[in-house]
Amino acid sequence: MEKEFLLRVEGGVGDLIMFTPALRSLKEKFTGCMITFLTIDKTVDVINRLPYIDRVICIKRGRFMGRYRVLPDLIKQDYLIFTEWQPHLLFCAWILRCSHRFSVGRDGKFLTGTLHKRIRHVVSSSINFAAQTNAELLSDMLDVKLNGDMTKCDVSMPTESERTEVTRLLNKIGIKTGDDFILLSPFASSKERNWPLKEVEKLVELINKNYNIPVIFIGNTDSPFIEKKFQYSLLRKTNIIQLIEVIRRAKCLITPDSGPMHIAGALNVPCISLFSKDIPSRWAPKHNCWPIYLSYPCSPCTPEKFRDCPYDLKCMKDITANMVFKVLSNILPLK
Repeated sequence: MEKEFLLRVEGGVGDLIMFTPALRSLKEKFTGCMITFLTIDKTVDVINRLPYIDRVICIKRGRFMGRYRVLPDLIKQDYLIFTEWQPHLLFCAWILRCSHRFSVGRDGKFLTGTLHKRIRHVVSSSINFAAQTNAELLSDMLDVKLNGDMTKCDVSMPTESERTEVTRLLNKIGIKTGDDFILLSPFASSKERNWPLKEVEKLVELINKNYNIPVIFIGNTDSPFIEKKFQYSLLRKTNIIQLIEVIRRAKCLITPDSGPMHIAGALNVPCISLFSKDIPSRWAPKHNCWPIYLSYPCSPCTPEKFRDCPYDLKCMKDITANMVFKVLSNILPLK
C-alpha cells in the first residue's frame, strides 16, 4: 500500500506522543506508505526523529498565512485526517478535491457534509487509554486493523552532542556526571493544573530529610519563588530535546498530568503523576507510572468548568506532599 497519509493533531506534547503507537503500527502494516504529521512549531521536535514518521510539517503560529503554506502538501496526500475541527484546512482540502478527507464534524456546518468520513473515536469521549483510542480512530478511518502494543509510546532521542550539552547544563547547576536526581515539574500548560507551591516546598523538605539526592525543577514557567528558595533549577533553561534527555537520566519524575509525564512514559522513567480534571485511565502511562487521583465526584470535567471551578480546584490542591512522598518511598525505598 504505497499511499500518503497526512495527520493533523491539535494539543500539546502528550497528544502527539499518544499517536505514536498507532502510527508505528500503520507503518509496520504498510511499509511503503508515507506518513506526514502536521503540528505547531513548539512540538515538532517531539516526534520528528521517529523512523516511521517520514515528514513533520511545522505550522508557525502568528506567521502571515502560516497554515496556508501547507496547501502544496495537502494536494499530494491520499488521506487527510484532522483530529480536531479545522475549518480553514478542510475548506482548502475540499476546494482542492483532496481524496479521503476525515475529521470530526460540527452539526449544521457545511464542511461537515464534505467529509468522506466523520471521526467517531475521540479521546475526550472515552475512558480508555488515549493511544488505544487513537489506534481505533485510524483503524476506523482507513478500514484497517492496527495491531501491536498501544501502551508503548515513542519520542525523539537526542544526539551525542545534545547529550553533552545536557551534561553541561547539569554541571552548571551543580549536578555532576553520574549523580542521581529527582525531577519535579509542578507546572502544567494551564495554571489550574499547577501543583500548589506550599506542597512543593513540603515535598522537597521531605526528600531532603530522607534521601541524599537533589531535586531539580524543570518546566517552561518562570518562578521567582523556586529560583530563590531552591538550589537546583532548570526552569526555562531547556529546549524540548534537552528536556527529553534530562528526564531520561532521572531516577523519578513528579509532575501533574502534562507533557513531561508523557515523555517519562515513552522513556520508561518512573513517574508520579498528579491528576486533577482528567482521569488516569485515559492519560497516565501504562508502565512505570504511579498516578495520584482523588476521584472526586466532579472529576473528570471540561476545560471550561475547570477554569471556573466552583470547588476551588480541590482535585489538585488536596493532593498533599505526604501523599506524594509515600508513593515516592515505594519507588525509591528508604535506606
